[in-house]
Amino acid sequence: MRSIEDVVVMIERWDQERSKDRELVLSQLNAISKNCEEAIEVWQRYLDNPGTGGNQWTAVSWVGPERAKRLHELNLRAGELIHQLCTIAGSEAIRFLAYEDNMIEMAYRQLEQGETGPDMARSAVERMNAHRAYLNSVAERVKSIRLAEAKHAKSVSRPRPGAKKPQASKAKKATVAAAKMPTKKPAKKKAAVSAAKMPAKKRAVKPARKKSTRKSTKPVRGHNNRRK
Repeated sequence: MRSIEDVVVMIERWDQERSKDRELVLSQLNAISKNCEEAIEVWQRYLDNPGTGGNQWTAVSWVGPERAKRLHELNLRAGELIHQLCTIAGSEAIRFLAYEDNMIEMAYRQLEQGETGPDMARSAVERMNAHRAYLNSVAERVKSIRLAEAKHAKSVSRPRPGAKKPQASKAKKATVAAAKMPTKKPAKKKAAVSAAKMPAKKRAVKPARKKSTRKSTKPVRGHNNRRK
């Protein structure tokens, strides 16, 4: 399970934009956990009905070929799921598969000195339960990352009640204040408008001077009166 731990450590360093990849990782972890659960059921059915004992050399002689074959298939399936998990994490995580042990306890092994089939089955169930507990804890770690991202996105989109609004810059405030103030008309235009509204003053018309009809008393000098 070392590869799973290394993958989860990588996932915890991912950016928030990879939320969909985290969902895929979570589904893979749940699928592996279900495989472990089914394997535990296979071992438990044997414990419920162990039958006649087998020999000391092969566990299959105790468990039976059908159960041993099913455990082998579950182990292959778990290996595929772990490989997919590492592929989702990235090319760097593929190298972790070299350190991976079998996720499912199989029946293809030799019993130890003094060990019986039921002893082997009880040890297998105990280890498989430990595997399931670890997978569930890893899934909870991935879920906690997802919940933290959701809370962060919600806090960014909706400000908390009573939170102060960000203050606008001084230049922006001056622009808004200037837009709200009424615009002043030019002084010349205002004077022209007021002058147009005032009534025009009438000029006093002076009476025309009458021509005098009085004859002048001054003698008119003619050409005959000139001195010789």
